[in-house]
Amino acid sequence: MALRRRACIALVAVFSCVLFAAQLSAQPARGRIISDISVTERADKTEFSIHFTFPIRYVKHFPNEFGDTIEIQLKEVLVNIDDADLLKERESIRLPDASYIPLLDISYEGDLPGGPYLTVRFLKPVAYKVHQGADFRSLLVTVNNNDMTGSD
Repeated sequence: MALRRRACIALVAVFSCVLFAAQLSAQPARGRIISDISVTERADKTEFSIHFTFPIRYVKHFPNEFGDTIEIQLKEVLVNIDDADLLKERESIRLPDASYIPLLDISYEGDLPGGPYLTVRFLKPVAYKVHQGADFRSLLVTVNNNDMTGSD
């Protein structure tokens, strides 16, 4: 009897995980790839989070630590079948009003070979780090504030 109860509990747990994953992929993106950008300023660095309308996985970026442009390779994790064509589109997002970060533009390019890619362009070269957001719906770019001061 205890073995049957454990098997039933395990089956319910597996079913719950599958149902949760299906719900994540079943939510349509409603025509957008990037939902918004949030900016957090600290004393020594500024972090901006780029939020996506569906789960993504960070693959790699180039150049590694310094430059005026970052090419970030992405991989979709779960996408609603209705939004699959959306992944091949191009899209730019309106930047937040923040004079302390020298962002020029951010664009999603789903039609490039090996992509999709997120391209982040700055007004001048900066030191940065790129990493996956904990929610798998965001990328975090941290810019060293010391590299944002001075002349162009």
